[in-house]
Amino acid sequence: MKPIPLAVCIAALLLAGCARIYVPPAIDLKPHEVIGLIEFKSDTKGDLTEYVTQKFMESITEDQDELRIVELGDEATVLAATNQTALGPDAYGAIADKYHVNTVFTGELRVSDVRPSLSIGPGFSFASFEAKVSANLVARLVQTATGVTLWSNSGKAEHTVGGVTKAGSYFSFSAEDPEEAYGDLAHGLCYKVTRDFRHTWKHKCWCQK
Repeated sequence: MKPIPLAVCIAALLLAGCARIYVPPAIDLKPHEVIGLIEFKSDTKGDLTEYVTQKFMESITEDQDELRIVELGDEATVLAATNQTALGPDAYGAIADKYHVNTVFTGELRVSDVRPSLSIGPGFSFASFEAKVSANLVARLVQTATGVTLWSNSGKAEHTVGGVTKAGSYFSFSAEDPEEAYGDLAHGLCYKVTRDFRHTWKHKCWCQK
């Protein structure tokens, strides 16, 4: 029988004295209920922004179950419903009165550096393509009573997406299957931005203080 290498013995002893420790989310959203969610803004057309907003909501509830969240629609709809012209302290107060929410998530999706692989339609009437896209998502949680930002974060991701059309310098994102077209991009953005709302694990060894 071959002797067990010393390094293997040491590793086994170290593992025997260590454990995975649960670390709760840095931010508990329960105290901020009821939470409103305004669809993120973007300078692009199509369903990419709506899809990322939905993925954001799924991400913040992944480790925090049974949160009460009200989907308020896009910013223009919310402002029109509250007789406001722009988001600010007065608008947040009006949103609280109308929708009975204590906080609101808002955000903006910025798409840049679109590098396409073109497919030209008959007569050059349209261009549809996959494109490598860089996108940045900025999100914040605002207290409706004061208009104070309680939390904010941003994240950037780059992926190849489908369902892209271009007219001049203008890009539109729309796909029959958003999960296939935008799934990787949305997941990358939301995973980075929402890390404060997810639990983590760390290794703790008994020999550590």
